[in-house]
Amino acid sequence: MSCVPVRSRLREPIQAGVSTAFPLATQAGTSILHQGGNAIDAAVAAAWALSVCEPSASGLGGQTTLLLSTADGRTRVIDGHSHAPRLTSERTVSRQQQQRGHRSCTIPSTPATLQYAHRKYGRLTWQQVLAPAASIAEHGFSVTALQRKQTEWVKKSLREDRAASTLFLRGGEAPQVGEVLRQPQLAETLGRMAARGADDFYQGDLARAIAEDMRVNDGLIDEEDLAAFSGPVERTPLSATFRGLEVVSVPPPGGGLQILLALKLLERLVPSVARTSLEDWYTAIALSTYGTFRARESFPLMPGQMSSGLASYLLGEDHVAKLAEILRRGPQLGAAACEEPGDTTHLTVADAEGNVVALTQSIQSVFGAKVANEKLGFLYNNYLRTCPRYPHPSRLASNCPSRSNASPVLVLDRDRNGTRPVLALGSAGSRRITSSLLQVIGNVVDRGMSVEEAVDAPRLHALLSGTVWLEERIAHPPLLERLRQRFPESVIKAPFSFAMGAVHALQFLPDATLAAADPRRNGTGAVLPRQTQVKS
Repeated sequence: MSCVPVRSRLREPIQAGVSTAFPLATQAGTSILHQGGNAIDAAVAAAWALSVCEPSASGLGGQTTLLLSTADGRTRVIDGHSHAPRLTSERTVSRQQQQRGHRSCTIPSTPATLQYAHRKYGRLTWQQVLAPAASIAEHGFSVTALQRKQTEWVKKSLREDRAASTLFLRGGEAPQVGEVLRQPQLAETLGRMAARGADDFYQGDLARAIAEDMRVNDGLIDEEDLAAFSGPVERTPLSATFRGLEVVSVPPPGGGLQILLALKLLERLVPSVARTSLEDWYTAIALSTYGTFRARESFPLMPGQMSSGLASYLLGEDHVAKLAEILRRGPQLGAAACEEPGDTTHLTVADAEGNVVALTQSIQSVFGAKVANEKLGFLYNNYLRTCPRYPHPSRLASNCPSRSNASPVLVLDRDRNGTRPVLALGSAGSRRITSSLLQVIGNVVDRGMSVEEAVDAPRLHALLSGTVWLEERIAHPPLLERLRQRFPESVIKAPFSFAMGAVHALQFLPDATLAAADPRRNGTGAVLPRQTQVKS
């Protein structure tokens, strides 16, 4: 285990591919690759597109974090986690205000993060990578059945905010399936940023419009907060081994430590997959997920606090062995942190040169704070709901960092002949990010599935309360009995349940790339024919 950047030459070329949570975003990414852009250009374009056509999950008012592996072997994290306005305190933000509304918002980081990634690592112009999103906002997209359902879930809250109701409801009701949702205000905002850069969001006319909207609606973010926002931070990734492969992810406040620890626990609980029943394998998945989040409650960490020594301890064999032994005796159920209802989106892109990007972004809950900036056309996040009111590195306070489960992941096969990427992936779904990624990686590495099969496979998720959610496709008596021996309650979810995360992934085989989009969302994957990406 280490937290040193992976630096090794690519063993062989890879085939370009894109997987995102919405077809138009996948098209945006592939279009940019066809124009000669690299994976960073394509990921940024797809992220902007998702900000338009998946407004329930991400947008200009949210935050973005990405994991980048470059063709020359560098692996870096661009950490765009957001933080609270400077006037935030337990006195200025009530418990109710933390949940939704203008006082639940952290300072949006998505525009700054996408601009930073593009400026440093992209190849095409800023206008080119923003063009697909602006076009989608202007011309609209057809509302899907899932989007109508999500809007129905929160329409009562959206009705309470005139801006959100105007932008996303039709006469106070959710738009019909197939109805075209156009967002002219957002198109104008994106056009302004294309011309002036995302800096305008923090120090220009857009910043003044955000601050004025906050003043009118009793929010806390003002011009000083926006102007002082320093943008994302490049960090060294965390890494650990799993079944002889290297798994790389993001440090705190992201959820990379959780997926790495969960993999280490699975490896310890199931040392030999060949001699393990499917019921025991799924039970080990549940125990690993439970143990990982119980450990997170015991070791809350600040951004940038993950030193090499601490990482070595938390992911080291001695610590993992102790946790695994405790889990074998059964979860020690206690006061459980509630299961966050957060929504998220993820995309994965690779180009033929060997650059790979795994990018996760969110506005926290479904439709974020349930309030919008009508003039600029975007929803605000409600990330302050992730900040506890008890002693914690993210305790609700001035400039406190939001908590996050975002875990873009890269799985690598390294040997003396070089490095070959095996998987690049990430997920949506709050804590289900960890359990869904654990199962997809495990299904590919342990059970020999293709990434498409692994993403489609049924899932379960263990809550800190001791309840296990599982999709009905695996809710058979032998597994239910095995789980009952460890956990007090099982709740059966529908097949391909929205609650069970949403993984978007690429798998790199020696002769091809496979793209998988989770059927629990609206996404699609695409693989480019070899030699179609033209380097500009």
